[in-house]
Parts: sequence; structure tokens; C-alpha cells
Amino acid sequence: MEKYLRVRMSNGSMYDIPAEVIAEHRANFFENNSAEKLAYHSSSVQPRLRIAEKEFALNNDDVLIDWATNKMDWKDIEKFALKVDNNDYEEEWKTVEKQIVTK
Repeated sequence: MEKYLRVRMSNGSMYDIPAEVIAEHRANFFENNSAEKLAYHSSSVQPRLRIAEKEFALNNDDVLIDWATNKMDWKDIEKFALKVDNNDYEEEWKTVEKQIVTK
């Protein structure tokens, strides 16, 4: 099963953002910063740190939420966001306003 961060915007729209996207963003950040700061950081260590950071984030919901909130912008997430429509329109369909439009 895939994990998602569900967000509700001020207009009521809801989106699911794959947790994988957030975890990747976090792992990339630490990979890039670790490589610059650690003199002993070799190419064999870097992938292991990246995988560990990604797994850590995926297993900690608070870390995912905090990272998305404080380290990411909507532009980082928007292309991955899946709009959630959890409405059942069966009853409403009979009375909803309808019109034919030409495009």
C-alpha cells in the first residue's frame, strides 16, 4: 500500500500527495548537504545514507508532515498532487444545475 499526505485547502479541495515524493525531497536534501559537509563522504556511503533517510521519513508521519510544511513549497508538490473527490453525487445528480456549452 502506498502512503499519501492528504491536505485540505482553504477552498475545501483535498489533495493526496505521495509520501514517496516528500521522502525523496528530504533524502535529496540530506544527500546533497552531507556530500558537501562530510570529508569522508564517499560514493559508496552516499547511496546508503540516502536510502536510510528516505526510509526514515516514510516510516515517520510527523517527519513527512513537518518536511512538507517547512521545507517544500506547493510548486514542489503540485505536479504530484492527486485531487480527492470523495463526494457521492448520485442523489445530487437529479437536481444539479445543467447546461450545454460549446468549446
